Order: sequence, then C-alpha cells, then structure tokens
Amino acid sequence: MRRLKQGRHIFTKATTTLAALTLATASFAMSDADANGDKMLDMDEVKAAYPEISEDQFTLADADGDGVLSEQELADAAQAGVLPKPGE
Repeated sequence: MRRLKQGRHIFTKATTTLAALTLATASFAMSDADANGDKMLDMDEVKAAYPEISEDQFTLADADGDGVLSEQELADAAQAGVLPKPGE
C-alpha cells in the first residue's frame, strides 16, 4: 500500500511539474508572438509564429470563442496537442 501511495505522489508531482512547464513555455511563446503587446494572440499573430496552424485549430484552441488566445488557452491547446508546443 505504501508503494502505491508513493507512486501516486510521484505521478502527481510529475503531472504538476509538466503543467507548470507547459504554462511557462506558453508564456514565453506568448511574449514572442504577441506583436501588439495585449497579452492575447489573434489569428495573425498565431500564423506569424506557426504558419502551419489552420483556422480550425485556432478555433479549437479558442476555448471561450472570443477570437483571441489567452496564455492559458495557448498552454491548454499545446498540452492537448491542438497546437504545437512552443519550440517544436
């Protein structure tokens, strides 16, 4: 039972670390791609950073449907595989 708890703890720490790294990487990508400095990425800014991204992918990543990607939406989309992870 103790080994199972240790395994869960390690898995939880690894998942938390991965999520934090994804968000930090998304933050870096956001600052590089955010041409107008509004802390959001519109389709043109995303296309400039990732020319291969389709409008469908952008729409899937835009969870709230406001036409721009927040840092969290960018991180979530990268983690879900909808958008490439920054640096890929």
